[in-house]
Amino acid sequence: MTSRERVLKALNFQEADRIPIDWGNNAVTGIQADAYRRLLKYIGAPEEEIVIRDIKQGLALVSDYVLDYFGVDTRCLLTNDPSNWKLQIDENGGFYDPNGVYFKQMGEYFDFVKNPLEKADTIDDLKAFKPSDPTDPARFKGMRERAKWLHENTDKAIVIGEHGSVFYQAWEWRGMQNFMADFAADEEFADYLLDMAADWWCAWYETMLKEVGEYVDIMWLGDDWGTQNGPLIHPEQFEKRVQPRIKRVIDSMRKYCDGKVAYHSCGSVSWAFDSLHDAGVDIIQPVQANAFGMQDSKKIKEMTYGKLVLHGGLDNQGKFAGPADAVIADVKQKIRDFAPGGGYLFACGHNIQSDCPPENIVAIFDTYKKYCSYPIRVEE
Repeated sequence: MTSRERVLKALNFQEADRIPIDWGNNAVTGIQADAYRRLLKYIGAPEEEIVIRDIKQGLALVSDYVLDYFGVDTRCLLTNDPSNWKLQIDENGGFYDPNGVYFKQMGEYFDFVKNPLEKADTIDDLKAFKPSDPTDPARFKGMRERAKWLHENTDKAIVIGEHGSVFYQAWEWRGMQNFMADFAADEEFADYLLDMAADWWCAWYETMLKEVGEYVDIMWLGDDWGTQNGPLIHPEQFEKRVQPRIKRVIDSMRKYCDGKVAYHSCGSVSWAFDSLHDAGVDIIQPVQANAFGMQDSKKIKEMTYGKLVLHGGLDNQGKFAGPADAVIADVKQKIRDFAPGGGYLFACGHNIQSDCPPENIVAIFDTYKKYCSYPIRVEE
């Protein structure tokens, strides 16, 4: 099978020749630069300049050489910086993003520490806020040519490399502590801000997908709805106030693209599976392996089969930095439980962090190669 055929089979809950791999350059399926640098040396890859494709998470741009080395079946389309904005790291180790959110380096990540709406008191204050233009043509320049070339000259499935959000976008603009308080105590104010975030991303997706939608197989969206131990907000509030706005963004995506929608949420989110599916989500990621209610991979497969394709599922949080035999056992378990019947895209769970040694990364993909072919046969 071609890579594109293989991915489409899995997305339609059918068994292909092998489990497809979607890994490398999406904002939640990548690898931090230090880990990537060590990996290049470990596998004897040709020397290459390390390009940072996501400054906030320190993710490297993974080269086609490495993607081919590991047999990745997808290629990403990446957007550009908007007009009249250039990344500038100041003397305090921080920068303002195009929407006026100030990020400061905290270890390996840049976290937001100042928010343009943190002092807003009224809906009029929200109305006065002018974020960057989501329809700015500079963001999407060259994407159509890249998408067309990939479609005509490779057999890879094509994936949008960034993912929009609703709740998280409101956090960035307002500040997380402020917005969580708003959400609990001032429903009208909070919901107005959620609508602003949804409107922004609807415009972004519609503008982009008018250009590339005919070529795209997977589109990404996401937030983080789970903590390690349970929901971030009450599921009833999610169903009433958030899910309809997620659905509105997904409906806008589908205006110009027939591809599947992948949704990222860390943490304990099994409670949200049905609601996300009803909103139009097709793929759930990362299936965080050791969060509450997510540990039983057989049960997760039963809960989602025929509704949500599983993406990732490896115990990135608990095992990637440890001994290789634990990583190998985890890969075998997830293949054994997630792969039968299709509906599974193999990936590393989340972005590979800098503390993951290269031998573990290679062990992940070597184990995959050993057990990836259908019909699945993995010993207990």
